[in-house]
Amino acid sequence: MKDASFYQFALTVRGRRDDKGQLAEMIFQDLDFPKYESDFDQISRYIETEGTYTLPLSVFDSLFEDYQEWLQF
Repeated sequence: MKDASFYQFALTVRGRRDDKGQLAEMIFQDLDFPKYESDFDQISRYIETEGTYTLPLSVFDSLFEDYQEWLQF
């Protein structure tokens, strides 16, 4: 089982040509993103209130599910 933050996982999908890749790029560009956080509620709250993200939250939800699966291996 891995011990990595959501930010670290997001970096692994940067460059993909889909919504998840776009979100990962936005996260990378956001200097204030909570880089060491792994809690869904904390990250979701940040994206909703602090970030300037233009993609639907469903993209984040889906990427976070991928993150949880990725942690298992």
